[in-house]
Amino acid sequence: MLCNQCKQRQAAHCIKKDTEAGVEEMFLCEECYARAQEDPVFGPDLFASFFTKDISEESRCCENCGTTLAEYSKTGILGCEKCYEAFREELMPAIRKIHGKTTHKGKHPSGESTYYELLEEQRLLRAELERALKEKRMKDADRINKDIRAINKIIYRGDFGGSDD
Repeated sequence: MLCNQCKQRQAAHCIKKDTEAGVEEMFLCEECYARAQEDPVFGPDLFASFFTKDISEESRCCENCGTTLAEYSKTGILGCEKCYEAFREELMPAIRKIHGKTTHKGKHPSGESTYYELLEEQRLLRAELERALKEKRMKDADRINKDIRAINKIIYRGDFGGSDD
């Protein structure tokens, strides 16, 4: 996706902001993102606005890299992976507010989650089928194979080849 600002470089950041019309998303490249942090519309207040309490004077820092919570609220950039542990209490509500959830479920288009769940279930069943065949558990293999076919019918709308006999 191209940067919404310059429309020349690949977008590397997504900035979400609540507006009267709803949530506004801006996809920005590295250069435009750096400029946006200086802009009063998006600038330092953007990241600080996601925290439930005022942390602009918070001096607590990450023991690993030395980043303070106040620095993060100004830039939106953590110093290292240990910052997530050091500032967990403050970050989790902010992450939930920004993304709507705090656990990563993988990348896939919204509205298509059922399809991807079926593909994952199919993958797991195939691995289980392989184990059952290696261990010569034919009744289990037959049951698993039927489950795979049922999933295939849903995924491929019945057009997956073979018969159900």
